[in-house]
Amino acid sequence: MTAADLPAETSVGDPFYDLLALSTRAAEDGAVTVTAAGEVDTFTAPLLRSVLDTQLQRQPTELVIDLSEVQFLGSAGLAVLVETYKSARDRDVGLRLIITTGAVARALTVTGLIDLFTVTDDAHR
Repeated sequence: MTAADLPAETSVGDPFYDLLALSTRAAEDGAVTVTAAGEVDTFTAPLLRSVLDTQLQRQPTELVIDLSEVQFLGSAGLAVLVETYKSARDRDVGLRLIITTGAVARALTVTGLIDLFTVTDDAHR
């Protein structure tokens, strides 16, 4: 996959509830970053799942999920991350999470899920 396969940047969000904004950016090296901002809960998790599934189907070299602007990560959001981990592993796609907020780090840590992921606090690692 090359950057030419995707628009340089795309965005999607729910105009009615506006609880979660998602943007997707493809890099020249074939990596794709999905940035989430807002809340990932039962209502918004399907939107995140859809965007992540679409990007995995494109076989990027790496899928980076930037959660640095997520203020709430509920159980439905955690489930999406686990499903994405499994799909990425099955497709041999690298997966990395960017986490800078305590809320996201706590949710992953108290559930023990933090150990599944490569986690950084910077998009350039």
